[in-house]
Amino acid sequence: MHAALRPPVQDLTLTPGDRTVWRETNRAPFLFKHELAHHRLFELPQLARLAEIAIEKGSRDPYASEEDQKLSKLERTRRMVDNITQLNETEAWLKVSAINRLDPDYDNLLQSLLAEIEELVEMPVRSLMTWAGLDVFMNSPRLQVPYHFDHDSNFLMQIRGEKDVYLFDPTDRSVLTEAEIEDFYRGNKLAGRYRDEIKDAGKCHHLSPGLGVHHPPLAPHLIRNGDEVSVSVAFYFVLPSQERIARVYQSNHFLRKLGMHPRPPGYSSLSDWAKNKLMEVVSKSHPTSYDERLYSGVHRLGSPTRLAKRVVGTLRPH
Repeated sequence: MHAALRPPVQDLTLTPGDRTVWRETNRAPFLFKHELAHHRLFELPQLARLAEIAIEKGSRDPYASEEDQKLSKLERTRRMVDNITQLNETEAWLKVSAINRLDPDYDNLLQSLLAEIEELVEMPVRSLMTWAGLDVFMNSPRLQVPYHFDHDSNFLMQIRGEKDVYLFDPTDRSVLTEAEIEDFYRGNKLAGRYRDEIKDAGKCHHLSPGLGVHHPPLAPHLIRNGDEVSVSVAFYFVLPSQERIARVYQSNHFLRKLGMHPRPPGYSSLSDWAKNKLMEVVSKSHPTSYDERLYSGVHRLGSPTRLAKRVVGTLRPH
């Protein structure tokens, strides 16, 4: 328990506004309002302490350079805290993942957000979802975050500073190709490739404190920060339908390595079912992290010995 991380969280976190816009959840991006602007839970000293806790628990930044990945826990802690406290003077793009697992106050906030989302979208999200989390982002002034896309249903809320979020249609295959999606689901988190010819296909959403934007699953985005330090927080959840799509792409990756030419999801319900079941069998049954849930099957299929043991175990009579 960390007493310094215990300012109260408001009961109301999202401002409903026009409720009809929430019907676009997972279909199209939209702006919304929230009540967390400049909240004490997201002041830089609090976030620096939160980053220390994350590193103490073994968390690693998936976007860190190879050099940074090799640093000791003490060196990584010192570098992360220095980067957070000196964001104005550096060029840093920082992320602390799953902060809801680091301190109860952040988990309480996540549960409040999910409860409000359930009411707004009229869907029992918490009973359906397979995973949920709360991530915080801290960026230096005028920094551009690399073009990428994510697996989950995401709601990005601006806490401090301003930024422009350019979101692209995830169903437009002239923007987001099948090859990029398959590459992403095999484990390349920066599989998206920004090209000059797609620059006019994206829509700009300007965020300032108190504003947020919804990212549908797989929606590519490019983020440009304003002239001040930016702090934003995203809460997200994953529905079973998106996991099934992910597993089809993952199966396709391995089938392609065998010289086959598998079709993307949606062409054959029977084929999609079989591919999904294959990845279910080889994935961890009790994952302890978001990455394990999404990628454990890929990692196991990449290790023939471990895969053989897993398959034999499933075929053995019980």
